[in-house]
Amino acid sequence: MARTMVLNALLLSCVFSCAVAQFNPSKPPAKPVKSDIKYIKCQVCELLAKNAYRQVQDLKKAVKPNKKLDEMAVIELMEHITDPEKDQGEWVAKIDLVESGEKLLVQEQDELGDCGVECKTVQRAAEEIVGDRDTDLAEELWKLKMNRAQFTNWLCRSLTSSCKGKVPKLPADRKPGPPFTVLDQQQAQLQKMMAGMKEQGMGGTVYDRDTIMKKYMNGYDDDYEDDDEDEGATATAQGAAAGAKSSVSKLAEQATDAAGSALSYTQKKLSSALSKAQSLLSGDKKTDPAAEL
Repeated sequence: MARTMVLNALLLSCVFSCAVAQFNPSKPPAKPVKSDIKYIKCQVCELLAKNAYRQVQDLKKAVKPNKKLDEMAVIELMEHITDPEKDQGEWVAKIDLVESGEKLLVQEQDELGDCGVECKTVQRAAEEIVGDRDTDLAEELWKLKMNRAQFTNWLCRSLTSSCKGKVPKLPADRKPGPPFTVLDQQQAQLQKMMAGMKEQGMGGTVYDRDTIMKKYMNGYDDDYEDDDEDEGATATAQGAAAGAKSSVSKLAEQATDAAGSALSYTQKKLSSALSKAQSLLSGDKKTDPAAEL
């Protein structure tokens, strides 16, 4: 029992190794303002076309001489082009919606922004444009027989009706959106890592060290007080529990410090920790848990 509890605690500490104080786990995720999409859909479509076209050109440039661009790479690009948490969809997180008279302008910024309400609104607009057409878009981009202007016109006026018709006027009583907030580089790295962990089924919730201790370690020692084991075994188990609590505390502190490091370094640490924990779980089950600790 002690072995299982300790390993579970270690695994949990690995999963939450990206914990940092500036992330608020209780903050609800931002939601798109669907009523704003009609004001920005054409502009978003044009930006979507520009970014998709540019990224495919970059992929082609990276292909070795006498080699052909893999169509699957373009399909993958189009699968992620609307996701601000992916490299392909970073352009979404650089958009600021600016009220200008009767128009809602879509303005590109140089830096990544915090993906709040406006970012989510742009993302939803882009998702509606792509819809189930990602394969068709990928095929056209892979062929790359059109220039960018032709591709934009085809996407926004032929394949979809994003730029057809007159854009409605922005209501005078519409509440202005929040200001554009530049995302700190370390926060951007952590968000990408958490998104990657979530995609791999490792969960995406972030906790700080104190929350980890309270949520997963409170009452750990008490579990052994009601056992019918002899006094010596109970003392050993309690000692193991105390050691586990100390280990998790140290790991959580180290994780908080590591959160400010480069993304690649943190990912290596996470992979190594998970590998060790999995090895322990599949190890010799006959060994005395207290002795191993």
